[in-house]
Amino acid sequence: MEQPLPEPPPEMAQLDWFLGRWDVLSKSKGQDGDWLEESMATEHSLILGGHAILEHFGGPMMGQPFEAWSLRKYNPAEVRWEQRWVDTTPGGFADWTGHWDDAARQFVGNPNRVLATDGTLTTDAIREVFFDIEDDRFSWKYETSANGGDNWSLSWSLEYQRSDG
Repeated sequence: MEQPLPEPPPEMAQLDWFLGRWDVLSKSKGQDGDWLEESMATEHSLILGGHAILEHFGGPMMGQPFEAWSLRKYNPAEVRWEQRWVDTTPGGFADWTGHWDDAARQFVGNPNRVLATDGTLTTDAIREVFFDIEDDRFSWKYETSANGGDNWSLSWSLEYQRSDG
């Protein structure tokens, strides 16, 4: 007889707000400095008996077809969230870690390794921040810093609106 999976760590509940289907308004800064607005969609679901979150993300990115998959999991041994991201851009792989701040209702992630679109490792400091989290919406921003995090520059933002009612 098959044994049931162990219970996931209680910290998995920190990202319950993330689960579901979302319509996403993407605003990304092009190389010319102009901002481009595009509509995307994403779905986040629990897998492995609630031990991980699978994300499927897609739509146009800078006017080109784009698709990405992500796997997030809370690692109790490291006391942090871990994420692996792959997408269809030439350098489309990232390895992230992050922390949930319950008081601020905010999630901040930092990459351990991010490839630039030309396939090289980037040297800028990078962070992702999920904020303004409500039941049917939340915001996300991707920021870079060329001076070790003293100043941050926004390069991509997403506005999520729940589409699964």
